[in-house]
Amino acid sequence: MVNFTLYDETTAPTSTQPTLAKIRETYGMIPNLYGYLAESPIALNAYIHINEQLMKHSSLTPVQVQVALLAISTVNNCEFCIAAHSWVGSTLNAREQTVKAIREGGQIENNQDKALVQLVQAIVKDRGYVADEIIQQFYDAGFSKENLMDLLVCNMLKSLSNYANHITKTEINAEFAAFSR
Repeated sequence: MVNFTLYDETTAPTSTQPTLAKIRETYGMIPNLYGYLAESPIALNAYIHINEQLMKHSSLTPVQVQVALLAISTVNNCEFCIAAHSWVGSTLNAREQTVKAIREGGQIENNQDKALVQLVQAIVKDRGYVADEIIQQFYDAGFSKENLMDLLVCNMLKSLSNYANHITKTEINAEFAAFSR
């Protein structure tokens, strides 16, 4: 079994120490995913940059981004990200029913959330070969082609984090524990 090091701002390679220090300063903690990604400045900085772009500049709202990231993480069975995005979603006032349905595989009541989750999960499950009907339902719910492209970026981000968490066997931070399944 290969063991990975969970770094913090004092133990990380010198190239990622400042980034982890900034994360702790910003959030008051370092999510364990970041501690493992610190092994590679490219991986850590790519994750941070793409996440910031999605949250600040996406055509999707921050809540919709979190719903998408949670839905992707559920398909990929990434328990760390399920807990983390449930926590972030709650801080952004995501619909409780939507978050619960995604986490439990239930029916989503809100039509727009349902269309978003159905599309993003189809993108993952079908490796991008999504049925036209699912894409049309997404558009019929009020979404655009730009929104669809932003969902592909969400998938790219979750490929990095979900797979990194599987490989490193990332433990859920205490701050996210109440949101684990």
